[in-house]
Amino acid sequence: MEGITCPVSNQLVLTIPENSASVWHGLVRRGVGVFLEQAVSVRDFMTEILGMELDYATNSVPGLFLNNAPVDDWREELVGGGDEVGMSGTMPGLCGIALRRSSPIRAFRPDLVSRHDDAKRKGGVAVVKMFNFVALDCFKPVLRRGVVVPAQAVLQYVADQEINLDECVCSWDGASVNPEQVREIMSGVCGDIELTVRMDVP
Repeated sequence: MEGITCPVSNQLVLTIPENSASVWHGLVRRGVGVFLEQAVSVRDFMTEILGMELDYATNSVPGLFLNNAPVDDWREELVGGGDEVGMSGTMPGLCGIALRRSSPIRAFRPDLVSRHDDAKRKGGVAVVKMFNFVALDCFKPVLRRGVVVPAQAVLQYVADQEINLDECVCSWDGASVNPEQVREIMSGVCGDIELTVRMDVP
């Protein structure tokens, strides 16, 4: 599926050097928004919306949370606008085993089961947060498809990670701009933008 974001007022496209791409994985750790035309199952959210391979989603992401509650039946649980989905690899210890998807000892967490009124779920922007190696493995296709983030959060992330925008080719609302212009423009934007990060493969 191409383009997972909703129409927002402004679009920023960054084309970055492939050898410096890894610095951007932390953005999906902090949380990014993706637009859903309608509510979808957690499984479809991972595979069809975020573009994960089914085998990877099944075997490498046992830590799966919907609005901070562990997900067991990912085919039935729905994700819609306003929801938050957390994803991680294997978590250590008994706690990690109990919290993983369809855990054999999930009876130890009866009060931590995701329960939602799926009939009320609609489309909109859902937030996804990825942790540990899942973020490293999956951030590229997610950012390449486009995410919804506050403009100020992008500026803060660039500053925190000391990202050199001078190495990037920048486009704002379809027009080429230089990195300094990007900073100036986004400084005056209070709401969300659509951010697309592409890797420049030699």
